[in-house]
Amino acid sequence: MTEAEVRYNRKLEELVEGVGRLEEREVAKSIRLLKELRKEVALQIVDSDWKTHHVPQLKEAVEKAASRFLQRYRVLLTDGQANLWRAGIDQVDWPLSYIGIQAGTTEISRTALEIVQGYSADLITNLSRDAAAKINAEISMGILGGKTPWEVMQAIGRNLDDPSVFRTIAVRAETITRTELARVNSLAREVRIEDVVAANPDVRWLKKWVSSGKAHPRPHHAALNGVTVRVDKNFPGGIPYPHAPGLSAKDVINCGCSHVLTLADWEGAGGAVHGKMPYQPRAIWD
Repeated sequence: MTEAEVRYNRKLEELVEGVGRLEEREVAKSIRLLKELRKEVALQIVDSDWKTHHVPQLKEAVEKAASRFLQRYRVLLTDGQANLWRAGIDQVDWPLSYIGIQAGTTEISRTALEIVQGYSADLITNLSRDAAAKINAEISMGILGGKTPWEVMQAIGRNLDDPSVFRTIAVRAETITRTELARVNSLAREVRIEDVVAANPDVRWLKKWVSSGKAHPRPHHAALNGVTVRVDKNFPGGIPYPHAPGLSAKDVINCGCSHVLTLADWEGAGGAVHGKMPYQPRAIWD
């Protein structure tokens, strides 16, 4: 393995790990928002005099709380996706700067990012509506069944870990956040890879699959770890790259795999090994 390949792979590994930390940070933010929603709903229930004729007002309060959660979650995820998009570009351009290839000379279109953000916004809207509907259903059944506010809160969820309505919502919110951030990050890498390959047609390019390293990965994804193919070919199993459009949910949901650009021939590469080219990161990594 040449010195250039060692330096290149080391930087790739660093950036892949960094993306994982970025995703975890955004997931933690979304869970905090959900905890705040649960707390607000709990206060609304406890402060109610728990009479049948006050159900409409209580339901309206829940819906308003869910609407506030929706707006904050939408901004959070949109901002996170924009940063993961920039990180995806970094994952291609930054390691190339270590081997003397200046890739980031053009700004790639953000149209694809905006399309994914629109799709994600729909998922969040549906999540918020479903949350309000399930919470209000528990409130109605509780009052009609003569339950106390405390008993209703047990059904809704005293925290996000209890088997309850809020536990279901939390799992769904985490899945949406992880999947949609990873989808954007993969798409940005792919778009940038195509840009680099087109700008450097004389280089023999490959793409490599990097498994997520999770404790229980999809077996066929784990088997792909380290597999390299030509950039214009699919990985075994007919997968163009992780989270590629058209893949089934079983290949996409909660997938943390990556694909990275590499060379078929490292001899002669590395003109900047002893003095890497300057690179200004696009993503906010800290």
